[in-house]
Amino acid sequence: MGHEFSGEIVEIGGNINDFKIGDKVCGINVALNVSGGGQLDGLGIFRDGGFAEYVKVPKKYLFKIPDNVSTKEAALIESFANATRGDKLSNIGDNQNIMIIGGGNIGLCFMNYLIAEKSPNYIVVIEPHQFLREKSKEMGATDAFPPSKIKIKKFLKEHGDPTFIFDCAGLESTINMAIDLVKKGGTIILVGVHRGTVSMPMFLLNSKEAWLRGILGHDVDDILASIKFFAKKKVDVNKLISEIIPLEDIQEAFEKYLEPGEREFIKILVKL
Repeated sequence: MGHEFSGEIVEIGGNINDFKIGDKVCGINVALNVSGGGQLDGLGIFRDGGFAEYVKVPKKYLFKIPDNVSTKEAALIESFANATRGDKLSNIGDNQNIMIIGGGNIGLCFMNYLIAEKSPNYIVVIEPHQFLREKSKEMGATDAFPPSKIKIKKFLKEHGDPTFIFDCAGLESTINMAIDLVKKGGTIILVGVHRGTVSMPMFLLNSKEAWLRGILGHDVDDILASIKFFAKKKVDVNKLISEIIPLEDIQEAFEKYLEPGEREFIKILVKL
């Protein structure tokens, strides 16, 4: 665990010339690659991650943090790298009708990025938790709805169907909702990861002539684009950080995701 983290370099390997002790850096996976021997690589996924006082990071996963970005803020560079990749792969332009399904950390990173960079006609968030819906509106969403088709379709009747839908939940129900709601000829980007197979209304997808594309991870260009975005200071990413906890409280923090009822946090950081 711990695949998105930031910190300060305290020791450097013998072949490293472009980093120095004291540099502020973040550790981010550069796309999941199959390396020699057929082993999948990735910090916090297939090798030790960032939930430790000291972390060994291969050079390929190490990126310098801009001077005007704190290490606390930089812990979210990886999250926003998903948004910069979604921007690139969707070919989304300015002044679009945008829907985001799933208003958790990743969904709100997409929302903040798209508001700042694409000036949408509208951007709405579909999210079952009231706390996250309210946070999305505080951060600039045109509106936010629970997954109720009656309320959603009333909004769309007044404002037009979404030309781009970013599904940040990754459930069979949300994929089907996106196909149902997208404008004819529109684009659906699958950001959330669904583990398993799904049943989809294929004829509806055909009749909508919609584009359906999945994304996973981020390459070097996406990470550098995210770092550049942070340096611009267009978004106060601190608004996404709900709590900062010490390492000894990490078990309790993870269990919050399993508790039934209303979720009342976005992003929890671990400080070491």
